[in-house]
Amino acid sequence: MRKVYTFLILAMLLVFSSAGWADEGKSKLLDSSYISGNLAFTSDYVFRGVSQTKEDPAIQGSFDYSHPSGFYLGLWGSNVDSSISEGDLELDFYGGYRRDITDRLNLDLALFYYHYPSGGSDPEPDYVEAHLGLGYRIPGFPLAPEIGIGYWYSPDYFGEDGDAHYLNTNVAFSLAYGFVLGGELGYQTVEGDKTTGGGMGEDGSDGFDFWHWRIGLSKDVIGFGLDLSYHDTSEEEFLGQDIADDRVVFTISRSF
Repeated sequence: MRKVYTFLILAMLLVFSSAGWADEGKSKLLDSSYISGNLAFTSDYVFRGVSQTKEDPAIQGSFDYSHPSGFYLGLWGSNVDSSISEGDLELDFYGGYRRDITDRLNLDLALFYYHYPSGGSDPEPDYVEAHLGLGYRIPGFPLAPEIGIGYWYSPDYFGEDGDAHYLNTNVAFSLAYGFVLGGELGYQTVEGDKTTGGGMGEDGSDGFDFWHWRIGLSKDVIGFGLDLSYHDTSEEEFLGQDIADDRVVFTISRSF
């Protein structure tokens, strides 16, 4: 299965890169301005409303390559709880194509590969997810709102758990003194197979589904990004664990 996923990722990246280089042939393939990174410390690694560190802190970092054509590649990593992966580590590889359709509307197509080193093989935690996103900016409107909608699909979710679909919408408002007020609402549904199949999912059924929401305030201060967010879900005890109840999370980050 991992070989199939790897092939799909390489094929997608080849298509994107070929299209990008053809469109921007005069641009250099490698330029230091195309490469960026980020380092962050967060009081809790929350993924779609569910803590991945059992409400403990996490150190996270990323490296990204973005070509002027819109093609991009990236690597993101974080520590996770041993219940997620025995290796206590998550590495996300991703690539995609991001482009402005108009001066207000943008499109994002991407493929993610979530890898958990030493995470075991039965069931295998690694999985692939495809993403389609649209963003819309309203610069002339009060507070300059930015609205986004997204859809993610995995043919075999974390723990070889079958089909998974995720829908979300988010909004951000520019406030005075450089503050940004942001919110998100998302819905996750997983079919259930090796991990939550056979009645091992929520409420004795196969798989699970839940809503999650977030509201937060962020601001850049002397080169550091500060974010304070409130998270909650419709499942306080997610699959028997107290990791999806309401919480406040603080994150400080630095881009370079």
